[in-house]
Amino acid sequence: QAGQYLGDGWLSQTLLKLTETRISFKNTFKIASMNVFAANLLPVGQAGALATAFYFYKKLGVTNQNFIFLSICWTLVTTITLAIVFLFSLIGLPEIPHLGFNFKNLIFLFILMIALIALASLISRTIVWPRVRPIVAKSNFYKEVLLFKKNFPNHKEAIFKNKSLVLQAFVAALIFYLSNILTLTLSCLTFGIFPNLYVIAFAYSIALVAGWITLAPAGLGATEATMLLIFLQFNIPPAQAVASILLFRIMSFWIPIPVGVLAYLSLKSQFKKSR
Repeated sequence: QAGQYLGDGWLSQTLLKLTETRISFKNTFKIASMNVFAANLLPVGQAGALATAFYFYKKLGVTNQNFIFLSICWTLVTTITLAIVFLFSLIGLPEIPHLGFNFKNLIFLFILMIALIALASLISRTIVWPRVRPIVAKSNFYKEVLLFKKNFPNHKEAIFKNKSLVLQAFVAALIFYLSNILTLTLSCLTFGIFPNLYVIAFAYSIALVAGWITLAPAGLGATEATMLLIFLQFNIPPAQAVASILLFRIMSFWIPIPVGVLAYLSLKSQFKKSR
């Protein structure tokens, strides 16, 4: 499970190198450990992790512009990597599981969601935004966003000039996800079951997305239920499946909390000494 923090820390350090910001891996590793802790305790998805990371990266001298770049690229790289892992898992599945929904209905809902998002965007741009803009324009955050938009060509150029760093970023993101998949695999082995690796990768990917949708801290509840549903679809004994999932969540959800606290105290002590 430590591989998740190693991958996250390496990914953040690599993306910051694209902005010519040099931060030690030790510090990005600590922030990665603390981010998991913050995301687990605070609601609304990754909001807690984002706020925590912003505070400490700011202390380490990362500018607002570079943090915005880090946040956007981190999300893009990890999302693309997860999509690749998911598609790879589909290749080796013995069969497509029946998860309680019709794929035709799912496609319809997907199209409907896109239409609703497009409608909401249109209403926001034509009706809501003109009224809200005078208020928002006074905030420093809005000014930072405008400045980032202005400097975007420079960031784009840095990405294309440093393709090796971009490749490193995807490798780090792959380590980030594969570490969790390996943890889930070892949890299954602990209780004497060994599902197909493609099944484990599929279950992990779907459960992670289900957790995001619920906006609960680290997908608490939805992640476990989704994994169990998928495991049962592939005829994994219920008792072992539940035990394996609970062990995995202990390793990925509960243990990071004290680890994150230690990382937080270490960074606070580091900043006090540097004053």
